[in-house]
Amino acid sequence: MNNNTNQQEISDGSSYPTLVVTKYMGSKKAILPFIAAELERLTDPGDIIVDLMAGTHTIGFALKSRCRIVANDIQRYSMVIGQTLLNYKPDPRFDGEALNHFKRYYTVNMRHLEELFGPGLSVERSLLSTKSNRHTTWTEYRDFCESYPYFMRPERPPGWDEDYLITFSRQRVEAYRTLNKLEPYNLFSLYYPNSYLGVRQCAEIDSLRYATDKLCDEWIPDHENEGYRSFELRCLLLSALIGVLSRANPGPGHWAAFPRVNQKNCNYLITQRRIPLLELFLRKVRSFEENLAEQDSRFTPHITKNEDYEVFMEEVHEYIRKARVIYLDPPYSQGHYSRFYHLIETLVRYDYPEISHAGRYRTDRHQSPFAHKEKVAGALGIVCKTARAAGTTLVISYSRGGIIPDQKAFVKILRGFYPRKKIEVKRISSEHSKLGQARRMKTEEYIFTCLP
Repeated sequence: MNNNTNQQEISDGSSYPTLVVTKYMGSKKAILPFIAAELERLTDPGDIIVDLMAGTHTIGFALKSRCRIVANDIQRYSMVIGQTLLNYKPDPRFDGEALNHFKRYYTVNMRHLEELFGPGLSVERSLLSTKSNRHTTWTEYRDFCESYPYFMRPERPPGWDEDYLITFSRQRVEAYRTLNKLEPYNLFSLYYPNSYLGVRQCAEIDSLRYATDKLCDEWIPDHENEGYRSFELRCLLLSALIGVLSRANPGPGHWAAFPRVNQKNCNYLITQRRIPLLELFLRKVRSFEENLAEQDSRFTPHITKNEDYEVFMEEVHEYIRKARVIYLDPPYSQGHYSRFYHLIETLVRYDYPEISHAGRYRTDRHQSPFAHKEKVAGALGIVCKTARAAGTTLVISYSRGGIIPDQKAFVKILRGFYPRKKIEVKRISSEHSKLGQARRMKTEEYIFTCLP
């Protein structure tokens, strides 16, 4: 590294508040003090920090009491999480009459699904029962999961009546796409049973999603004088539902693939699919409210957007110019977030998408240029040009071993836009999980600070 580039090795220091909604690849929770301390060094209280690719808003939540946050991410679920972590004020709390109406809506949808998906629910109930004297064998449960129908299944599932298979037909799904918020809600029951969730759990997710919309669309507008705000409450409830999906997920913290039933994991999967999601959801809501009540911000409302980063920078150009810092945390690897987190994106959109591959991914997934070796330099250059033109400091966090392999290669790209004396580099030792596996890989995390 050239001696004219300011570099420094940093140790993990003071603590900052965190609130984890879901496990997330590339989350900055483990190195939060490293990044937040640098942003604090560069800002004064009340300054604007623009977070270009906010993910689960770890940085914004940590600093929202000190600075005004303008955050963006291409994924819709990120905006929902951001609205909750940055702006939600739990007053009044989600209890009393609001909670009672929510439970009533949930029950209405659940009863419809219990009738509609009765055959599948009945078989699963017997296989997951803890009251039966007969122990379910792993081959029985495997056969049930492998043979269960779902929308766009490539081959006809064996052992199910034709009337039941019609429930999963394209014609029926097209009706739900065409008619907005057609009832009952049953997207997860049609798309994901016996994959990331069990059959009843899918019905529970659908019913929780239905109750969220019904409460916020029908009940809340008549009770705004009591302090309820429809958009903010919807984001809180959806964030809690994202947390429920994360907890119920039998996989390694993402939804790129789901485990197939085998002799080794059968008991674990059955245990996961016995988790009652309504009770878990209500605990999540209460936990979020308690944490958010302790982390108020005098700078609310913070701004959250859901755009491609180029479009976002153009839309909020006024904030870009006024900001003290632009913070960029781009993807490091070729693994696209839209594949790993497609399930929570669909939960938020609830739009009955086309799906493909064994993981049942959305076919309209976003492909980030930062995850392509041939595109990453150009994408980074767009951000550098915008920051320099606005006269705003640019802070970038990155990891060794990413698409841009190391510190030297990264600085080489930055040198196309900044003189060497304007680039500062800091680093910290860290460990990465291998897509949720127990084995962790030692690496280094970098902060590149580009001064205007």
